Amino acid sequence: MDQPLHQRDRSTPPSAPGAPARAASCFASRLERYAKLNDDEFRFIARMEDNETAMPKGALVVAAGTPAEELFVLKEGWAVARRTLPDNRGQVLRVYLPGEVIGLTGLGLSRNAHDVVMLTSGTVCPFPNAHMTAIYDKAPRVAALFTAISGLDQVSLMDRLAVMGAGTARERMAHFLLDLHERLLVTNPDLGRRFRLPLRQVDIGEVLGLTKVYVNRMLKAFTEEGLIEIHRPYVRILKPEVLRDLAGYENRYDDVDHSWFPAASRNDL
Repeated sequence: MDQPLHQRDRSTPPSAPGAPARAASCFASRLERYAKLNDDEFRFIARMEDNETAMPKGALVVAAGTPAEELFVLKEGWAVARRTLPDNRGQVLRVYLPGEVIGLTGLGLSRNAHDVVMLTSGTVCPFPNAHMTAIYDKAPRVAALFTAISGLDQVSLMDRLAVMGAGTARERMAHFLLDLHERLLVTNPDLGRRFRLPLRQVDIGEVLGLTKVYVNRMLKAFTEEGLIEIHRPYVRILKPEVLRDLAGYENRYDDVDHSWFPAASRNDL
């Protein structure tokens, strides 16, 4: 496995002037799902994606126990936070999707809590934790968005833990598929009900705490019941309302309170 990306030389700060066009930033587009950014804020955020690094499938982005010195915008591809248990069993703790930030919820930690591995090939954009100072100093509304998104992540994690702790295998699977779909819609609102699912059944099992055989059984049952349609690697959700009722699923990703956000910044960004 490659050297963790955070251990490579990433000393170059986000470039100043000459920022990319609005359409170029996956992360800024994600933030705009929650609050409209002015041009200065958009360019400021887009500069976080200047240091693009192509990553092959299976590459180690972050290694557990190493100094937590950087955050990463996942610009393209999928990644997973994974923990290896004492008996060598794996547990996928989180699936990261394009436009999400790796390490945001662990910003207060001095060391990385888990391995983060590329599930597919893709592109990550590292930026030092110290650059968050500029965000809080010069773009307080963007900082508020960061805080809100981190809160959404925590609430959705608690929802998932509730399903994992008390839910049946069917409820876990329904929640998993709906949650992935809703998160993909954040950066691609025109996605429709069909989405690419690059996880293997063994990966899904590590997410849901199920065996590969049980995952296969659940997916087959959902297909036979007309809840989903599978043409690998694509899944189409056919009856989202039935899956929502089954899992007791609530979409947290559109529930953002903007009332406390500071005014937009326009100077010195």
